[in-house]
Parts: sequence; C-alpha cells; structure tokens
Amino acid sequence: RRGVIFAQLWHVGRVSHTSLQPGGEAPVAPSAIRADNVKVFIETGPGTGTLADPSTPRALSTKEVKELVELYAQAARNALDAGFDGVELHCANGYLVNQFISAHTNQRDDEYGGSLQNRLRFLREITLAVAGVVGKERVGVRFAPLFATTDEDRVYLGLVEEDPHQTYIEAVKILEEVGIAYLSLAEADWENAPELPETFREAVRKTFSGKIIYAGKYTAERGNRVIRAGWGDLIAFGRPFIANPDLPARIANNWPLNPVDPSTM
Repeated sequence: RRGVIFAQLWHVGRVSHTSLQPGGEAPVAPSAIRADNVKVFIETGPGTGTLADPSTPRALSTKEVKELVELYAQAARNALDAGFDGVELHCANGYLVNQFISAHTNQRDDEYGGSLQNRLRFLREITLAVAGVVGKERVGVRFAPLFATTDEDRVYLGLVEEDPHQTYIEAVKILEEVGIAYLSLAEADWENAPELPETFREAVRKTFSGKIIYAGKYTAERGNRVIRAGWGDLIAFGRPFIANPDLPARIANNWPLNPVDPSTM
C-alpha cells in the first residue's frame, strides 16, 4: 500500500556555530542575540565531535529575509522533485521561524519586527510561498507553544512568550487564511511537563478548520482523551515506534509495549 511522506523544512537560525557556516561566518537570525541554554554539535575530527555553545548570530537584513522566503519556496520545489508528497514547515523549537515570532529573539525595527503581526510576517510569507509551490493541501506547519516552564528559554522546546495564547492563536489564524492541510502541535515532553490549557486547545480547534495533530509523550489513553474532546484529529508517536514497529496494532489490541532502550536510539 502506498504511503505518504512529507519533508520537514528547517532553518536553525541562531542555533548554530561559526564552524558550521560557509567561510566560518556568523549564523543568521532576526536579531544579533545569542542562544542560551542550548548546545550545538560541531565536528572536531573525522567521525567525531563535541557539543559547543552557539555562536552569536548577525541580524538578517530586510533584503535577506525576503531572499529566505524564496529559498523556502525553492526547498519546497526540491522536496517535490525528490518525490515527497508535501512539506511541513518547522516553526517550533527555538529555530528560525520561532525566532521571528518570539519577542525574546526578534528586536527588529523593520516590517518583520515590533508588533505581533510584524513578527508573524515571516511565517505568513513562507507559508504562502510554499503553498504556491506545492499546493496548500500539501502543506503542514509545526508549532511548539509553551505555556509554563522553569526555564525562560527552552530553546529545543520553543520560546516562552509573555502571552502564548494570543501569540499562537494569531499565528493559527494565518494558517487558516492560507488554508493549509494540517497543524502539528509539539507539546513539552519532559517529566511533569505542564499540559496545554484546555482553553488553548479549544481556541485552536475553533480557529483552524484543517487537521490538527498533537505530539509529545502521548499514551494511547491520553491521545484518546484529546480525540474524544474534539481538540485534535491525529496523535503522533515518536519514541514508542523505535521499540514497537507494530505500534498501531499494539494500541488497537491493547497489547503491552516494549520499553524504549535509549542505548539503541
């Protein structure tokens, strides 16, 4: 049976290092603010490397931001040429699109900074550009909206906004206007992580008419609760599949799951 595969398009922005950049130049970002509380992997020799602090980025010019929009469109063309069925825009986890959205990392004074709508402009433009290439029905977007954390800059999990509800509902409105196929919401997945507020889940469902996917340390029971409540349409599983390649059958038949062995990941 034929499957469906989407390519997830990334740009890490400031979460990088000069040794990973052409000519050893600084990484690029909305503003020249270095990422804290995160490490990047750099090569130290053939087949070996180490974790290092990210380098301080340089701020993109307005012209360069517009060029990046075109590069996203080209990446989407490349994905189709390679045989992918569609693309997902990675707009989460403290990477470039998230850096534009967040007031913590975007201190620009041009059309891409300042007000929330300006900070969302890059998201709007790349979503429209990619939809224009692959068709809106073949586009997904991933967000990681964090509502509470003991760390104000959990880069790998996203950036904590002063008003995450307003920030992300306004972002979802843009996706609804473009008419993309689905929205993927990555939730905090560490131990005792805070749940997304029900008011937020309900607002997302009310705002977005496409498919909604939730991910983040879900069990079948927790996933069923989200589906039954009408908040989402699909639940994504990651780690359990590594130890249970027949995971759908195990869930359907209530069979026990093999534990995940981190040493094999």
